Amino acid sequence: MQLERFRVTNYRNVVDSGWVQVSRVTGFVGQNESGKSNLCEALYLLNPFEAQATYKLDEDWPADNWGGRDQNGIVCEAEFTLTPEEIKGLFDYERQTITDEPSAPPAEMRLTISRRYDGNRDYKFTNYVGRLDQAQIEAWALPVTPKCVYIREYDMSGTTTELDQLAQRLKQHGWNGLGNEDQTILIILQLANIEINDFLQKGRTPEGRTLRAFDKRQASAYLTQQFAKLWKQKEVRFDIEIDATTLNIFAEDVGLGMPVRLSRRSTGFRWYVSFAWKFTHATKGDYENCILLLEEPGIHLHHAGHRNLLELFDRLAADKNTVIYTTHLSTMLDQGYPERIRIIEVRDHHSRVVNGMVSDQKKPMMVIEARLGLTGEMSGLLGNRQTLIVEGGDDALILQKLSGVLRKAGREGLSDRIYTMPADGASKTPMYAGFLIGQGWDAAVLLDSDGAGEEARKKIKKLYLDQLGQGAKFRVFMLGLAAGITQNESSIEDIFPRDFYLDCVNAAYGIAIREADLPVDGSPLISNRVEQVLQQKHGRAHLDKGLVLKELLKRFDGWDDVGKLPAGLADRAEKLFDGQAGCRQISADFVGML
Repeated sequence: MQLERFRVTNYRNVVDSGWVQVSRVTGFVGQNESGKSNLCEALYLLNPFEAQATYKLDEDWPADNWGGRDQNGIVCEAEFTLTPEEIKGLFDYERQTITDEPSAPPAEMRLTISRRYDGNRDYKFTNYVGRLDQAQIEAWALPVTPKCVYIREYDMSGTTTELDQLAQRLKQHGWNGLGNEDQTILIILQLANIEINDFLQKGRTPEGRTLRAFDKRQASAYLTQQFAKLWKQKEVRFDIEIDATTLNIFAEDVGLGMPVRLSRRSTGFRWYVSFAWKFTHATKGDYENCILLLEEPGIHLHHAGHRNLLELFDRLAADKNTVIYTTHLSTMLDQGYPERIRIIEVRDHHSRVVNGMVSDQKKPMMVIEARLGLTGEMSGLLGNRQTLIVEGGDDALILQKLSGVLRKAGREGLSDRIYTMPADGASKTPMYAGFLIGQGWDAAVLLDSDGAGEEARKKIKKLYLDQLGQGAKFRVFMLGLAAGITQNESSIEDIFPRDFYLDCVNAAYGIAIREADLPVDGSPLISNRVEQVLQQKHGRAHLDKGLVLKELLKRFDGWDDVGKLPAGLADRAEKLFDGQAGCRQISADFVGML
């Protein structure tokens, strides 16, 4: 089953979250006390990994409606999509449970599960009119419904552990009664296939201690191998040492040659060790195919560690886990995936979830603002201007230079009211678009007419424009149509005459590519065609656009008059800026944006 969306009602400061859409990786962004943790906890208790965990009416009901406490009130409901195998399994179960022949299974089915304060669950299917009662449906559904795993604490001290005492605490209190440190040690032992009582028993005889030494070596090698898949900043080797009943964990930076006790490593490193073992356990063992709820992951990590963490989330999602995390860190948001972001607002002291990042509240949007490299001063400036998002700094430089030359000659250029905002590639433009739309600014995006640009256009339309409807202040312009370029794909380089661009490439690389050398099949983009020649005839891995841009900028310095522009460039650039031709075809009610 795949979680599609969930809803929380009457849980602490969440009166009604509305339906929260969930992707394989979803990040909750909001200020302190906004309700991020409450949403995670309510979802966790829908189907918790620790089966005995449930809601507590006298602690969790909203304080401002205390008199309305209802033991039968629904706290969380979630909608799941069933796989074809699960649909077949449901109908096979009905056939086995009820003697009559069931109807043919539908191609698609969804299951909505809700849980009340009294701990009971209700189940409702779409596209299914069966004869199973609620108890029978629950008997079928619970084993296949993804378990929720909530990880709130990660740090471990790495200090010495007495295994006999740990075994006694486990026996007395069970897993849920143990602290984070004890749970992490047990997870490490489980990952290493070490059963604690068996390990202690082996330590009582010479032969057993010999066997235990082999176990320790194998366990250390395994933990080192698994950690290397998650920690990319440096190569580390782990060594589990057990003397009698005393366990120590050493970590050695490969190349340094000196192991150091884990307790002496940095807080960030210990955090990642604990985090990594819990996640490895989650994806290899009992937590497989679960909904992983993470409270502020990466809080102790450097920005490079945040990149590794986001990559790990993608790997977990590929393994059919669903990851939902809360964060205050801008670097824990991936600019290429704005659809993963949910803004948690506070209105009238209650939480509200925005499915996307279109919010006019300043505090939760400060994280987005920081991720996009904006400051408060820029926000004040841009709110009174028109903002044009472009795919990168190259695009902004080229547009500004051409606009200046044309306007000096009395021809059409960019308006003084337009501020060009470079993104880091087409895939990042939807996040910028969402932020600007949320601020209510007069804005647009200019995308290359290629595959990446088209994907960005579709994402912006789906995430934002389809919800805004008519009268929205945001517009999407495609370069080819706006500049009147007739080929079916075009990027910023294609506004230049082909011989001029080739001259810049040749000067940058010290080679002599002719137009006749360019392939006629495949992509029409000049940059892609040049790259093919560089790869096939000159042994280059790719076209370095930054290197070519340097040559373009050298020529820019001499363009102080429109007559010095390469032939045809002025007319094409003016058409792009004019807004009376290409831009009007895109959006008749936004003429003059460019």
